[in-house]
Amino acid sequence: MTRLKTSDISNISSRLETYNQELLSKTDRSLLGIACHACGKDEIQISRRIKSFCIHVVPVTAGQGIITDFSETVAAILKFLGFTALVSDLPDVSGVARAFENKADAIMMADDHRFVGLNLNTRSVADNSEATGRVFAAALDLMARGIENRKVLVMGCGPVGEAAAQTLLSSGARVGLCDSHFPAARLLKERLSVYPGGNNIVIEADINMALLNYEYILEATPSADTISDRLIRDHMVIAAPGVPSGISKKGCQILKDRLIHDKLELGVAGMAICLVL
Repeated sequence: MTRLKTSDISNISSRLETYNQELLSKTDRSLLGIACHACGKDEIQISRRIKSFCIHVVPVTAGQGIITDFSETVAAILKFLGFTALVSDLPDVSGVARAFENKADAIMMADDHRFVGLNLNTRSVADNSEATGRVFAAALDLMARGIENRKVLVMGCGPVGEAAAQTLLSSGARVGLCDSHFPAARLLKERLSVYPGGNNIVIEADINMALLNYEYILEATPSADTISDRLIRDHMVIAAPGVPSGISKKGCQILKDRLIHDKLELGVAGMAICLVL
């Protein structure tokens, strides 16, 4: 999991409504709607359920410690979605205990290795990497107005890319895998081969050549500027959960409404809806 910096999240809370409008214009779905689409659930039914669902966000001091405003930003996203959410006034084990004592339905917390949500009633776990991959794949499906039978290049074969590739396969996409570490792509192809359509996955060894042959891209690498500005074409559509973004500022301007990228919002929304199910 990429460790966020305070500067990565400083403006998220104040821009939630603006970002929500951007998502609506690009996908015809809200932040909540995209997360529901990722889970295959009806947005109206989920909206009713989350009103009485309480999530405590518990700060964690282990490792490199608390990222300033991280817990507050997660809670702000949850409240925007309609959840009852609060940041625990106690960190670590004390915060978890307080959530149980206050009969919270779930907790969210992150250390240097994982960002998870835990449903305290069902004992289910929502992992941020998995949820992020699924929800960005769902966003790409919505931007494409249906991804079935379309070729999609998944860049980055870590946990986020794997979850995205699984989701895309389940939606009927034809998936190409690309990773700077070739064995990672090969191993992921082997793991995905058990899924319907998994035998048709291809590995793309040359990223520059691959970008010339794919219109739909899921950019899930932890590296900056993986997609060169000169390779961005007029009809290219990109969902980019990678942090830092693999698209330059100029590339973002070129793509405009054909790009979805954020550092926290969609992933948190995907986690939260998983916890309600």
